[in-house]
Amino acid sequence: MRPFRFVLAFPLLATALSVAAQQSGPVAPIGEPGTPSNDSFFPLWKSLAEGRQLPPPYGINVVLMDLSGHWDVQNFSAAVAGNEVASVSGTANVHPFTYGARADVWVLPFLNVFATAGGVKLNVQAIGEDLPLGVSGPPPQVIRGDVLLDLDFTGYYGGVGGVVGGGWKKIFASADGSAVWTHLVSQQTGVEGNELATYTASFRVGYNGGTIQPYVGGRWVKKIDHFEGTVEGPGGKPVTFAVDLKAPPWNYTVGVRGIIEGHFEFVIEAGFGDRTHGLVNLGYRF
Repeated sequence: MRPFRFVLAFPLLATALSVAAQQSGPVAPIGEPGTPSNDSFFPLWKSLAEGRQLPPPYGINVVLMDLSGHWDVQNFSAAVAGNEVASVSGTANVHPFTYGARADVWVLPFLNVFATAGGVKLNVQAIGEDLPLGVSGPPPQVIRGDVLLDLDFTGYYGGVGGVVGGGWKKIFASADGSAVWTHLVSQQTGVEGNELATYTASFRVGYNGGTIQPYVGGRWVKKIDHFEGTVEGPGGKPVTFAVDLKAPPWNYTVGVRGIIEGHFEFVIEAGFGDRTHGLVNLGYRF
């Protein structure tokens, strides 16, 4: 039997948010030099700001993020008409989109905590190539062909995280971590998708230009998705499949944060590498 290759293909999407979850917190925790003028209860220990102005401690944000890349196939199995035909590891392309909200607070001048929740849209187009679909004859000959899996999911996510960071002159640095849990609902009968908890961490180093703050950094993610079910294959034969996909752990990022009138803010970020992502964050601090 020839080896079975599993491929996931997605059309390119415009800007967006990574699935469920590569949520990150605020970019720059410390503002321009000056006297701290924040009279709110948070952040605590304002004296740690060391003569720098503090940003408004509370934030509410709308976050969009899109993620795609070459996932590793950890486990894959398939059966045509009840006959096992494949078990293999390989690579895949995955493309989820999430949209949601994030609320955060600077508990300390260098420590922010946040919670996030929202919705998920996920399309998976999987092609199993050159599968042994049956036998014809005489003489007996194996019939081979491709199987297309076109899977659509919707769902929701929720998560928590934190950010630590600080500044020196015009340079700022921050690092964040988060955990996000996702629930998926298939749009096709007989198909299920389960996303285990997604854990992410990222770091940023940038220039504090006041209202504009460009930065570079990197993002790490630990994420495994599981999909299984039965779909109609060539000739109307049922194809049963199960696959575990693992996201590549690292990519690098570039972005910019902008501040409007001291309260409105936006973040635009792009990620490159084996995983690519686009992120748009619109928020208000008070």
